[in-house]
Amino acid sequence: MVKLLKIWLLFVPFLFGCNTLYIDPVERLRGENRQNLDQLEVGLSRERVLEIMGTDPAKGIFMWVKNPFRTETLTGKSGTSYEVLYYYTQLRERDDKITDDELTPLVFEKDILVGWGYEFLDKKVPQKPVLQRR
Repeated sequence: MVKLLKIWLLFVPFLFGCNTLYIDPVERLRGENRQNLDQLEVGLSRERVLEIMGTDPAKGIFMWVKNPFRTETLTGKSGTSYEVLYYYTQLRERDDKITDDELTPLVFEKDILVGWGYEFLDKKVPQKPVLQRR
């Protein structure tokens, strides 16, 4: 009985300690992306931004996240073409889904960073209409 108790006492701290040993790669990516945003400056080349922000995906237990998460080309209000790279930077809800409000858009014109964030993007590109299902 004493031997069993000793084994149990050695095993329990290990069990509870394991929770802090694992850092989800997706959480790490999100944090790194937020930190990397602080290094950006308007006028940087697309290539330099990709170096700063990184392009390696995060492979977590439950999800796999590309970096950048999504890319699209949009036509601005003035007819200018913008490339937008969306980086995963926020967690609004733990639901294994990444929604637009958890992304930060980086906006490029002719491969030059002209700004980032939805406030900036909304000034440059008309918002898409929201379609409702009936």
